[in-house]
Amino acid sequence: MLRAVRPTPTCTRFKTSIEMPCMKCGTQMRLALIEPRDQVYDVLTYQCTPCNAGESFLNAR
Repeated sequence: MLRAVRPTPTCTRFKTSIEMPCMKCGTQMRLALIEPRDQVYDVLTYQCTPCNAGESFLNAR
């Protein structure tokens, strides 16, 4: 099971991709999980392997 730090999701308008830079170490994080939140939003969770950081974002469908 994925053990990611789950900050409060933030609404974003970024283009969904499978990678994004880690805010902690700068390495590329990979998209690890997509969870449906409700009828409008999904929660996208990115995981950084080198520093084990995680970031979650709300993304409109």
